[in-house]
Amino acid sequence: MMPVLTNEDLDSMKGDIKELKALAAPPQAVKHTMEAVALLLGYSPSQAKNWSFLRQLCNRGSFLNRMQEVQCEEIKMASAKRARILISPYNQDKIESISKATVQMYNWAEGTLAEVDNYLDARKELLKGSSNKSALKYST
Repeated sequence: MMPVLTNEDLDSMKGDIKELKALAAPPQAVKHTMEAVALLLGYSPSQAKNWSFLRQLCNRGSFLNRMQEVQCEEIKMASAKRARILISPYNQDKIESISKATVQMYNWAEGTLAEVDNYLDARKELLKGSSNKSALKYST
């Protein structure tokens, strides 16, 4: 189950997004978090690294909708890996001490990455199970 964004979360995030897009030169933790979010939403690494692009992305009405609708099986593994590297130096408390407006974005990215991990683990188990059945078929 992907991280669910309630109507309350969305309303709160709208204010956070206004604050984030007003930052001309955000702290590195904010940049990294927003880059991770963009990667998980399917934007290219060059787009995700570009703060001007990220600010424009925040202006789009579809930004929060995309966060609600993302499916972990559609996320590219390279993007998930890069997103994980970007946010791994941080935790919620550290992000909150740097930028309260970034906390929900960070939590969404963490939750999405956890779902990607769960999806991959389930897939591995499924593949492992089907290869064991194939081995049994051939051994009889």
